[in-house]
Parts: sequence; structure tokens; C-alpha cells
Amino acid sequence: MKNRSFHHLVALTLAALVLSWTTAAVAQSTADGKRTLKAEKIFYKEPGMMEVTLRAMRGTLMMTGYVATEEKLKKADELAKEVKGIKDIRNRIRVRDPDVASAPDEVLIKKIDKAIEADEDLARTKAKGKLKVEVSDGNVTVEGKVAGWDIAQSFVNDIKKIGGVRSLNIEKLKY
Repeated sequence: MKNRSFHHLVALTLAALVLSWTTAAVAQSTADGKRTLKAEKIFYKEPGMMEVTLRAMRGTLMMTGYVATEEKLKKADELAKEVKGIKDIRNRIRVRDPDVASAPDEVLIKKIDKAIEADEDLARTKAKGKLKVEVSDGNVTVEGKVAGWDIAQSFVNDIKKIGGVRSLNIEKLKY
């Protein structure tokens, strides 16, 4: 009987440890996701930074992708220092000539609307008048409130995939 109780105690202890590790990992993942979105708010409103991919991981901001000039490369380092909660910066951005010309605003608006329609949560939010998207000279500004940071992150990723977007300002996008 004592042996069985001991095994139950060990099993419960292990289960508690696994649960605490899982909870910590989810909390870390959420914090990293929010830091990534904060970095994107800073970066993507700067023209020429749309081909940069950002990922926050445990206080480190990993930057990959391309910019057109050495000045933009230096600007990326400056912008990264503005992100709260980031202690280390890994810059893997490369300089290359821009190969994507800005698309006409009407084309960009249609592509963004298509991305919104493809996401049920975004479509519902826009239908309620709680999401506003403006495009001017290839520069996209989004304002409104979405259901969560993960939906905001998904929307940013969808806009990033649209060729011809020069910059993205999500300062007024709440989540």
C-alpha cells in the first residue's frame, strides 16, 4: 500500500511539473508574440522595412530579410533599440536593390480587403465598422480594435505578403 501511495505521489509531482512548464511556455510565447507585434508597430511604419521579418524570443529580437540601402540597415538597428522588453538584437538583414515597385493604391486596397475577407474575425470586425484601412502612395495605415494580439499579428503578416506595400502603420490598431 505504501509503495502504491509513493508512486501516486511521484506521478502527481511529475504532472504538476509538466503543467507548470507548459504554463510557463505558453506565457513566454504570448509575451514573445506581443513583443514581436510591438516591434512591427515600430518597424513597418518606416518606409523600406516591409521586407524585414521580426521575431522576439525571450528578450532577443531576431531581424531577417532585406532592405534597399546601408542607411536602412542602420535604421533597423536604431528601431530595434526602441522596442521595450528587448535586451539583445540579432540583425541578419541583408542589403539589396528593391525589386518590387509600389502598386497603385486601388490595387493594394483590393488585396487588403481580400485578406480581411479571408479571415472571419477581421471580416466581422470590419463589418461592424471597427476596422479602418487607408492607403496612400503605398503606405498603409490601420486603425481599430481586433479581438486579440494573435489576430493583429496574423493581419500584419497578411499585409506583409502583399507586394507593393511600402510601409505599414499599426499604431492605432488595438488588441
